[in-house]
Amino acid sequence: MNPYSYTKDILQPNLQLKQKTRNWLHYAVDFPTAHPVRYKKSNTVRGEYFQPRGTNNAALAILLHGIGDFSVIPCKLLAKALTRKGMASFILYSVMHSSRMPESVRKRFPHLTSKEWFESHRISVIDLRQVIDWAGSRAEINDEQIAAIGISFGGFISAIAMGIDKRIKAGGLIVTGGNSSKIGWEKRASDFKKEAE
Repeated sequence: MNPYSYTKDILQPNLQLKQKTRNWLHYAVDFPTAHPVRYKKSNTVRGEYFQPRGTNNAALAILLHGIGDFSVIPCKLLAKALTRKGMASFILYSVMHSSRMPESVRKRFPHLTSKEWFESHRISVIDLRQVIDWAGSRAEINDEQIAAIGISFGGFISAIAMGIDKRIKAGGLIVTGGNSSKIGWEKRASDFKKEAE
């Protein structure tokens, strides 16, 4: 069984207009995940949608940040740049963002169990696929021109999603696995230190 399968329901997200410019409409978006987990805070998918003005049949870039909140900044810069070019952008806030990560997980991070790491990937891929479902219902989006662009952790999610969802026609992986060797080395070093004590 594909662990990234989910039940497709008609998605009716909440959209709240945050900003209007001459180039775009900027919305805050939220909807329930199709893969709920035990942490209630993680079960509401959050994002930002930049809709280009005066453009129909726009391509869509789904932007996925890395672990934490700081890598959302380049996603916002990229979204605005793409939208100025007539491309719609959706910044997807993953369970690795403070708006969705429960305090009990944040206190233990990055020392999560392998099951927790797998679940973070699983829910993130399913959330991305739900954004694609929603895009298909939007008249201004060309659902034949969808790209997934991920930074670091978001790159892993984008790569998995591109491998299983044919609706994603293009992708960009930015510093995917950045610092993986350092993280792995520090983890091994801390394990050796514990064994020595």
